[in-house]
Amino acid sequence: MKKSLFFCLACLFGVAVHSQNNYKEISLPDLMQKVQNGGRGYIILDVRTPGEYMDTVAGGKHIGIGRIKNVIHLSLQDLVQKPDAIRQLDKYKQDDVYVICSHSYRSRRISNLLLQNGFTSVNNVKGGMTEWYRNYDALKPYAALMYENHIAYRNMAPAQLFQLLFSKEPVELIGLSRAPVSYFDSLIYDMLNYFPDFKNVSYFSPADSMKVWEKTKAAKGKPVVLFNAVGGGGEEAAEWLVQKGVANVSFLVGSLTGFYEYLVNYRENSDVSKLLSAKSKIQFFTPLSFCKTRLPGQQWVDLRHDTLFNKITNGTKLNYRTIQGAVNFPFYRTADDFVKQFPDKGKLYLFIPHRGYIGLLLAEELVKKGYMIDWLIGGIERWEWYTNNVDDFDCRDYLVN
Repeated sequence: MKKSLFFCLACLFGVAVHSQNNYKEISLPDLMQKVQNGGRGYIILDVRTPGEYMDTVAGGKHIGIGRIKNVIHLSLQDLVQKPDAIRQLDKYKQDDVYVICSHSYRSRRISNLLLQNGFTSVNNVKGGMTEWYRNYDALKPYAALMYENHIAYRNMAPAQLFQLLFSKEPVELIGLSRAPVSYFDSLIYDMLNYFPDFKNVSYFSPADSMKVWEKTKAAKGKPVVLFNAVGGGGEEAAEWLVQKGVANVSFLVGSLTGFYEYLVNYRENSDVSKLLSAKSKIQFFTPLSFCKTRLPGQQWVDLRHDTLFNKITNGTKLNYRTIQGAVNFPFYRTADDFVKQFPDKGKLYLFIPHRGYIGLLLAEELVKKGYMIDWLIGGIERWEWYTNNVDDFDCRDYLVN
């Protein structure tokens, strides 16, 4: 699976913000309500790349997630590197400026840059354009008038797939997976050995286009939903199927991890077990789902290298060392070392992983030894993302520096 749109970390764009963060914040639903109400004195500034903005990125069609209509588009690269680019916005210095990107990393950097250049009312749009899919239910009322894209197939939000599956309508789920060709692919491949999977799903290699074609023909008109597992190919396959005349083809934005994230955040536990099959006794949590169900006495274990645990990390908006109450146990140590440091098998342990994935093998070894291990999806970086962007996250004061 490519980096889930709901999993994406600041390192994806190489953008970090280390300044004062004096900009204001607004959710995308609140911004859309403002646009719907009409009025003047504001602009929306989209700072993604031209390929993202126009849904034409050649090597990453999974980030073809559309745009808000009638916005101003100037990429981060141009705004940072070309003085003339930011001067194009001078006439809006006294207006409300709403800055948006894909996940609310780059928009925070540009929000600071605008403040430094004399703009008086700068607002970062929390979550970015991916909110159209993560926060689908809240944004659905605005889609027809304010949202557009340039893709041939349909993007599907996890909430839409849930409604489809829960209605018990027959659905053809197809995952595209390839042998790992990069370090990140290998991490995802390892994770899929333990992560819950869809029930009644078929997996193909991106090279097996004719097998995918035959599978969709056999579906006989059922909705076909493609997603990425290891590597990409789901979007290209969806586009190809549309060109072949296959109707009712969708691509699942966020893939399996995004769908799981939606379930554990906003649905009942029974919904998870009805739609997904467990592969391990490791329990996977998002920051939001863990915050809702956290239990007293649980031991939080930060798996990062000890030099990172003791060092202040410059986050996207917040600086932090770790999560309140966590102790350090580096991921590269052995299960036997863990048993010596934490002999109590009656306690619940929450693993806060390094880079979101590293340390799963250790967790699985401990489960086999009788430990109860919970896993924080996305690690501490994802915790910071929730703190900055998700309004109903009640554990935003848990990061410590």
